[in-house]
Amino acid sequence: MKANICFVSESFDFSKEQESVALSIKASSELVEKYLKDDGFISFSKSNDFDEMAANELFQHPQHLDAGTIMGLLYDANMGKASTIAELDSEAVVALVDAAKPEYDGAWMSLYSSDSNNTLTTQLHRNIIDDSSLVKFCSGVLVNNPRTHGEYAKSFVQLYRNLIFLDYPGHPKNTTFDSIRKTEGGYQLFIQGITDCLTFMDQYEIIPHDSQNNLNNLNANLDFPVTPEGTGKNKRTIAALKRDFLINNVEYKNVNCEYHYKLERIDGANGKGTYFFNRIYFGFFNKIDPGNPQIAIAHIGEHL
Repeated sequence: MKANICFVSESFDFSKEQESVALSIKASSELVEKYLKDDGFISFSKSNDFDEMAANELFQHPQHLDAGTIMGLLYDANMGKASTIAELDSEAVVALVDAAKPEYDGAWMSLYSSDSNNTLTTQLHRNIIDDSSLVKFCSGVLVNNPRTHGEYAKSFVQLYRNLIFLDYPGHPKNTTFDSIRKTEGGYQLFIQGITDCLTFMDQYEIIPHDSQNNLNNLNANLDFPVTPEGTGKNKRTIAALKRDFLINNVEYKNVNCEYHYKLERIDGANGKGTYFFNRIYFGFFNKIDPGNPQIAIAHIGEHL
């Protein structure tokens, strides 16, 4: 099951000034560029009346809008990738998104609104206004529509774009973060816990050069403990928890990924029941831009 973000007649307010309209369209274009990938589970679409509506709106507001400029933005290299849903107009799309199960053509539907004060659906979590709301909605799609461990891994990389995932096929030892299939107790029982963690990490603004405060913040906002490696670690253990990352064909060696999120209980256990030794190991990666570090995910699965 895919996640679909749809543009409808109310997605943009063409009565606003030129700069405001242009900025709102550019923001949506950036979302498409960031999250739409070939063969990915995130797609973008538009209702069958969207194009006509946009043209009519531009002709109705000729005094303050340059129609050529706005139309150029609406059909740029990114926005032009949104596919038209031939069978559904804006009203039908909204009704579908308002439904308990917003499924259409193999995807769960949501609505894009360029104005955070303009909610287009009664299902607030399906009202997409920015990166954060998109990530939360798509995470819900992953939780509610089971898939294979490999598909989850691929979807995580596409969705959590602010994170760095270990992907080094030629490495002699540690080639990937994906050990999801080895999750103790079965990975399907921990998807909510995994996505909750990745969702928060993806949107978290790291404090540069302050690992302890970052750990404290993560620990305070996530359901399970976030800790460094225990105090009894030795040199062998430190080396074992470092990883080499290959990013844009550049190797970054010995990234410290000792920090870990403890997936202790199955989803919905509320702190009760069997304790499991599952982990998400990560590090604070600042080798590209020290002033703008990212969280690097080294391992999702069993305890190392």
